[in-house]
Amino acid sequence: MVDLVLPRLRVGNKKTLLEELARIAAPLAQLDRQKLVAALQERERIGCTGIGQGVALPHARFPQIKKPVTVFARLASPVAFESVDGRRVDLVYLLLGPEMASDEHLKILACAARLLRDATSRQELRHAANEAAIRAILSGGRP
Repeated sequence: MVDLVLPRLRVGNKKTLLEELARIAAPLAQLDRQKLVAALQERERIGCTGIGQGVALPHARFPQIKKPVTVFARLASPVAFESVDGRRVDLVYLLLGPEMASDEHLKILACAARLLRDATSRQELRHAANEAAIRAILSGGRP
């Protein structure tokens, strides 16, 4: 369910978070880092992807992406994100997908949102000991 897990990403604010996610994800998706940053920032201008309870689901689409690329980051310290509930964000699920809406893209986004809206899953992710434990939770298993 996730291509890369970052168990303790250190960033100071939303802008730096999006830039760091772009720096890390651009090679995975074979994208230009600056174009990825611009796309993520534009998506945030349209509407904040902070869904509440300390969770953000930034996402963007690109014509050159053939299959979705996902990155999960647990932040070392929560950052202000302009979320719907005003809470700082510490759990981030980045989804990059093909420009043409695909069922797979929408399914991944819906599954991530469902999992991260679950209080038990959020608590487990926040306390998971390592990357393997985080992957187990994200894949629907338990640590």
